[in-house]
Amino acid sequence: MPVPNITQVVPGAAVSIVLKEDQPTGRQVQGHVQNVLTSGNHPRGIKVRLSDGRVGRVQKMHTGEMPTTETSSTQSSAPSYTSRAPRERDNRRSKFQSRDVRLDEDGEAPKEEIDLFAYVKPAKQKKGRGGKVQEPVREEEPVVEATKTASCPVCGDFEGDETAVAHHVESHFT
Repeated sequence: MPVPNITQVVPGAAVSIVLKEDQPTGRQVQGHVQNVLTSGNHPRGIKVRLSDGRVGRVQKMHTGEMPTTETSSTQSSAPSYTSRAPRERDNRRSKFQSRDVRLDEDGEAPKEEIDLFAYVKPAKQKKGRGGKVQEPVREEEPVVEATKTASCPVCGDFEGDETAVAHHVESHFT
């Protein structure tokens, strides 16, 4: 069955398309054309973007009301995207397959929050002499010594540590 040509596929038309990831199975989805992405006719179908954002090649035109269920050229009832069994890897494709998780039906958030510290591995312990494991060195907070406060011998108004007072005194004589 030939695919529709470029004159039939116009924005707003009701069509059935095959998504890129569904090309091996022939699974088709329906929608309305938002943009035509192919400039001319194509033997596998004209590439379009549907109004919901999905991109694929047009296989059929629909007149009137579109069917609400998904159809497939190979089987009468296609499984949903999330329940479809993973396809076998062939030699032409990369072993890394991706999918759009936004299209999954179960859009629930993860049950528990996981922060980045869950993925940090502790450092390996170094062995010292004698084969004993050294204890990790703990960094202690610096001890802040109490500093003596001094006051300005010239004006008596300024107070601070010795360095600050010495700087202040110089400002009286310059």
